[in-house]
Amino acid sequence: MDRQASWIDRTEDLEEALSGLGNGPLAIDTEADSLHHYPEKVCLIQLSFGDRDYLVDPLAEISLDPLAERLADRSILKILHGADYDLRMLHRGFGMTFAGLFDTMIAARIVGETRFGLAALLEQHFGVPLDKKFQRADWSKRPLTPEMARYAAMDTHYLIALQSTLASRLEALGRSGWAAEEFERLEGIRSAPRTDSDQGFRRVKGSGRLERKKMAVLRELWALRETYALHLDRPPFRVLNDERLLELTENPPRRMTELETMKRLPRPWRHGRRARELLDAIRTGLDMPSERWPRRSKGGRGRSSTKVCDERLAAIREHRDRIAGELGLEPSLVGPRAVLEEIVDRMVSGEDPAATPDLRRWQWKLLAPAAETRPG
Repeated sequence: MDRQASWIDRTEDLEEALSGLGNGPLAIDTEADSLHHYPEKVCLIQLSFGDRDYLVDPLAEISLDPLAERLADRSILKILHGADYDLRMLHRGFGMTFAGLFDTMIAARIVGETRFGLAALLEQHFGVPLDKKFQRADWSKRPLTPEMARYAAMDTHYLIALQSTLASRLEALGRSGWAAEEFERLEGIRSAPRTDSDQGFRRVKGSGRLERKKMAVLRELWALRETYALHLDRPPFRVLNDERLLELTENPPRRMTELETMKRLPRPWRHGRRARELLDAIRTGLDMPSERWPRRSKGGRGRSSTKVCDERLAAIREHRDRIAGELGLEPSLVGPRAVLEEIVDRMVSGEDPAATPDLRRWQWKLLAPAAETRPG
């Protein structure tokens, strides 16, 4: 990449730059500070169109309305790679919504790429090595170093050319419609309200296997960690990681002396005020009446496990794997396990399997023959 990206931190400069966008296409990416601050925020917006690259500073006193208008304009093609996180962050931070999307990561998977990270795709198609040394950088710091600015601009610099390559392959394979359905779903992504202390604990790996009383303890500990993360402006995993939360839940200490012997527990949680609050949270969970314990999450409708269900699931999974192999696709792309289970449950209960949530129309066309055939 020979050209230098232009830095934009004033509304008038953003308006002037976007006046040259026309009908696009527009490549866009973001950098956030999720490894350094809490809650995380968008710290940089990268744009590429025409023969220019831009770095927009959303932390400056700048109105992003001119950009938001273009993002919502369906006549302008927006190109992103792995768009889900960017869409959620831009919506949460600035209320931005998108229309007219193309996600190069999704397109790469649909054409059968097995290495679909941006670095792998750029090296494969353009011979460009993408250095990811700043992936864990604190993008809220100013000024950015020239090296960081160059790194950020690279994330959008080649996206338009990559999109063109992938769009041609989709067309040649007859899969443009598949991708269009995926992109349409992406357009509906919005940032969910920040998970509160009543449900966020369910994201802790291993929480699903806990008995309900222990789940109540984990919920209290999760809420305490959330409070400190917000107060300290520090990501929750840097305050107290999930492994320690689960350890405290499964073998809850009752006394300060027990905490002091837990060497893997960060020092601030073994002494003083935090230690007392931690013990209080554990006690609150253990003493909680059973009617206030968290209910188990069944994950959708709940999996039926009968001989008929198991036989049908095996048949549809075998069909999926065969079709995926013939098409050169990952089996999970053709039909994730949870979707297959839901299809089978609907078949057994007499409901329409085609109405399965998260089942794409293109996936159903591939899976329907197996769903309509009785095993044996």
